[in-house]
Amino acid sequence: MDKKVPKALKVENAANILKIEFDNGEIKYLQTHYISNMKDAFSVSKGKGKRKNLLVNPTTMWIGCEIDIKPDGTVTINENDHYTPEELWHDSKSSVTLL
Repeated sequence: MDKKVPKALKVENAANILKIEFDNGEIKYLQTHYISNMKDAFSVSKGKGKRKNLLVNPTTMWIGCEIDIKPDGTVTINENDHYTPEELWHDSKSSVTLL
């Protein structure tokens, strides 16, 4: 039996940590791709192709936030950063401290 992945109803961005409210009532937290890529840039095994992020001025990480939630549950931030419903549900944590 397929388990249906909850859809995001509301998404807020606070310093590149997404607060996601799902249609099942749960609230979870997820690091943005920007932060994940920045952390990976310092890793020997995961850093290939991501080290260019270390050259970017850190102030560019929060210029403002335009969040669009599609009917299928896909979330787009600033027109170019996409999160699938599966990614939002499975990769997010129940508390910010778990990130």
